[in-house]
Amino acid sequence: MLVELVKEVAGADTLKVLEILKNKKNVSEFKIAEKLGISVNQVRNIIYRMQEHNLVTFTRKKDSDKGWYIYYWTFDMPRAIMLIADMKNKSIGDAKENLLHVEDTRVYVCKNCRLKFPEMDALEMQFLCETCGEIMLEEDSAKRKKDLSKRLKKDEEDLKVANEILMSHREMIAKSAEKQMIKEKAEKDIKRKTARELAKKTAKTTKKVVSKPKKKIKKTVKKPPVKKKPIKTTKKTSKKSAKKTVKKRILRRVFNH
Repeated sequence: MLVELVKEVAGADTLKVLEILKNKKNVSEFKIAEKLGISVNQVRNIIYRMQEHNLVTFTRKKDSDKGWYIYYWTFDMPRAIMLIADMKNKSIGDAKENLLHVEDTRVYVCKNCRLKFPEMDALEMQFLCETCGEIMLEEDSAKRKKDLSKRLKKDEEDLKVANEILMSHREMIAKSAEKQMIKEKAEKDIKRKTARELAKKTAKTTKKVVSKPKKKIKKTVKKPPVKKKPIKTTKKTSKKSAKKTVKKRILRRVFNH
C-alpha cells in the first residue's frame, strides 16, 4: 500500500530512497547518495518529488569545516497514511460511480499496454493506441463490472487498514503527550519541594545566628583653641598708668622716710 502510493505520486525511482528512509530518522543525503551510488544532486531531485506531496520532512545543519548546509531527511509516515486514505476514498467514489453506469458506457483497451480509454477518447485516437499503435478493442462490460467490484473491495480494505494505522498513531501521540505532561509535573513538584526545604533551612540558620547591631561611635571633634585677642593700648591709657606708677613711687618714699 505504501509502495503503491509513493510510486504513484513520486515515481518508481523513489522506491529505493523509501527503503533507506523507512523506519529511520534524520538520514543524511550524503549517506543516501553513498548507499545508492548516485550523486547528492540526484538524491535531492528524487526527494524533492516526495516533498511535493509532504511525504518527507527535513532538518539541516551547517558543516563547520566546509561551510555549507547538510540536509537530513525523515519519511513522514502519518502524512503518507493520510494521503493513502484520501486517495482510497477518491478511488472508492469513482468505482461506485462507474459501477452504476457500467452498462451505459463503453471502454476500449490496448492488449499490449493494458491502457483503457473511454469511447470518446478512443474515437479521437481512431481506436489506435498512442503508445504502441495497436488496435484497441472494446472491453466486455461483465468483465469490467467484475474488475470494478474487485478494485472497490480492495480499496475499502486498504482504507480500513489506513484508518486503523492513523487511529493507533493518534493514540500513541496522545499517550506520549500524557507521559510528557506527567514528567513535567513531577519535575516541577521536585523543584518546588527542594525550594521549600531550602527556605526552611535558611530560616533555621537565621534564627540561630542573630547579628548584634553595631554601636555607633560618636566622633569627638576637637575644637580649635580660641585665640585671645590682644588688648589694644592707646596713648591715653599709657599716660594714665605712668602717672599712677609715679604717684606710687612718691608715696613709698614719703612713708619710708
